[in-house]
Amino acid sequence: VESHGKVWPDLRVMAPFAELRAYADSFDLGALDSTDLAHVPFVVILIKAADRWAAEMGLEKKGLTYKQRKEILALVQQMAPAAGEENFDEAVEAVNTSCSDYVVSNDVNRILTDPAANTADAQTSNFWLLANALRRYVASEYGAGKMPHSGAIPDMKADTQSYVNLLRIYKQKAEQDKAELTQCLRKVVQEAALADDHVSAGEIDTFCKNASQLRLVRTHALHHEAETAPELWDNLVNEGVSEHYALFRAAGVFLEKHGRYPGIPDADTGAGDLDAQCEQDARELRAIAVDLMTAWGNKDPEVAESLVAEFVRSGYMELHNVAAVVGGIVAQETIKLITHQYVPQNGICIIDTANNLLAAVKA
Repeated sequence: VESHGKVWPDLRVMAPFAELRAYADSFDLGALDSTDLAHVPFVVILIKAADRWAAEMGLEKKGLTYKQRKEILALVQQMAPAAGEENFDEAVEAVNTSCSDYVVSNDVNRILTDPAANTADAQTSNFWLLANALRRYVASEYGAGKMPHSGAIPDMKADTQSYVNLLRIYKQKAEQDKAELTQCLRKVVQEAALADDHVSAGEIDTFCKNASQLRLVRTHALHHEAETAPELWDNLVNEGVSEHYALFRAAGVFLEKHGRYPGIPDADTGAGDLDAQCEQDARELRAIAVDLMTAWGNKDPEVAESLVAEFVRSGYMELHNVAAVVGGIVAQETIKLITHQYVPQNGICIIDTANNLLAAVKA
């Protein structure tokens, strides 16, 4: 839920809700002196500019092209009392992101269209109960295809009272949206024969504040990765770590065959024979990797001998510097999973400290 992803501020400039519209209409920019004009929040400036553009062009404020957004930008610049006014500069910078149609992110749509978001029973987790409620909210006449507002707005150049009033309007909108989603949730939990307070008020609040940043991460077991062709092979090739991956998989095959990893001396290997065994292990490990890559559909696969030598040289030892890096990464990802904060790595992470390489290939 709390993915902490980067999202553009949800200002509803092109389709202001009633309270925001009334707030913007309370400003008569033509009647303000230069001092007061310099403290008008840029949200108001954008709403005024978009309204003026639509009136002059006789068009709706929907589906604007880049050229049309540039026309609104030019209007904002014309409205500025002088060059360099900070609030008008903020409005200019926000035109492209704020004067666009409202779009629900692909990540959120993936959740709303997931079959789990259409189920409700006693075994359904709170997340999917809330996702079910969100799906109904978005489809409702009230939601109209938009997410509940978080109540957050960015810092901006404005006098204190104007900013506080604007922030209060957005926060009130967020509370109204949360109340509407709570009504949708109540219907969901009733269908699941659960108590109305099955999902706590705190969970609902957190969910609504982060609704636009929801992420769904599904993983599979390690044995699945070890028993099937790699689903992320093209990504591994693009990241330059396909040979590393093939050698890791080949080392697993080697272990099953010999009961040891390549580079580890067996019971009959003497100290003087270790170099010869490593050379033999390297040849076999490389051959296994090439066979695997061929089976995965690669034509004329190549595996660098120097890379094979590094795999064998380490002999499955946990080198302290590598262990420190890997341990730190694993600890960080574990904290993400436990706290449900940020988005954990979902895919393959390969670290090659000999060549100063770290590649995180996402699923």
